[in-house]
Amino acid sequence: MQRRTFVRFAMAGAAVAATGAGILPGVAQAADEFPTRPIRLIVPYGAGGVTDQVARALADAAGRELGQTIVVENKPGVSGTLGATQMVTTEPDGYTLSMAPVVIFRLPHVQKMRYDPLKDLTYVSMIADYNFAVAVKKDAKWQTMQELITEAKADKRGISYGTTGIYGSQHLTISELARVTQSNWTHVPYKGDAEAITALLSGSSDVAVLSNTLLPYVQSGQMRVLATLSEKRAADFPDAPTLKEIGYPVWSNSPFGVIGPAGMKPAVVKRLDDAFRNALKDPKFLNVTRQYGMVTNYMGPEQYSAYAQKAFKSEGEIIARLAAAMKNQ
Repeated sequence: MQRRTFVRFAMAGAAVAATGAGILPGVAQAADEFPTRPIRLIVPYGAGGVTDQVARALADAAGRELGQTIVVENKPGVSGTLGATQMVTTEPDGYTLSMAPVVIFRLPHVQKMRYDPLKDLTYVSMIADYNFAVAVKKDAKWQTMQELITEAKADKRGISYGTTGIYGSQHLTISELARVTQSNWTHVPYKGDAEAITALLSGSSDVAVLSNTLLPYVQSGQMRVLATLSEKRAADFPDAPTLKEIGYPVWSNSPFGVIGPAGMKPAVVKRLDDAFRNALKDPKFLNVTRQYGMVTNYMGPEQYSAYAQKAFKSEGEIIARLAAAMKNQ
């Protein structure tokens, strides 16, 4: 009996000593061991689009860094915010993450959302920037962006254009273009790039305003790019001017990254961020980003969190300007 008592006290003493040395049982040890099972990465767009392709390449490279599989799960809809929405009810253990487009900061200014981008999310790593282009079918009658805008001014029905969702960067940029040019455009939102491309090629829409998912169709001669929405010319579409070059003060900045639910342990966030940062150097990942004309734009948790604060404010200002313009029409 005395021996058992001695053993219990000895074990308790060892635990106290370990705690005093900075080792918290079940916390530090769990962080050191993370991850011990596959991780789920939500892509809030349909399969086959640029976000999906980049996410899969990122998941493959980061999974090798972590020694665990990262499984991609597509959840298209609500303009790319379903991943952020799901974080609200997700255990903050690091095993469920989501890709996050800039629209997650924008939509809360438009409608009531189930998540608060400043309270319900952990910002892990910013990854890259989207680049968007205005494309038409190869046999479309418009040869330049100026011709397209001229018809949009004259046609009360408006030029129909497909994007990956309402209030996405493409939607807001074309809405701003419509305002400054006094032209008419009809927005047709789709669940992903693949649907919007199919609609354009079938003639269901006049124009597709999408990311560099368009590139293979342009290279094969099925589509032509009339302009890009970036601030500077895109390397993959060197002959396509920016809207700013044509004379319209309109452009789009649309970075995306990886987020998790609020309350994630700092050690787990760091482990994930290290893996994603190293994944950005992976040759296979870089090949995919080059294929879609994307530029990596890494930010760690602290910088990404600061960006989120600024983005939420600036997106609110953009929505307010758009609402005021529509009210005065």
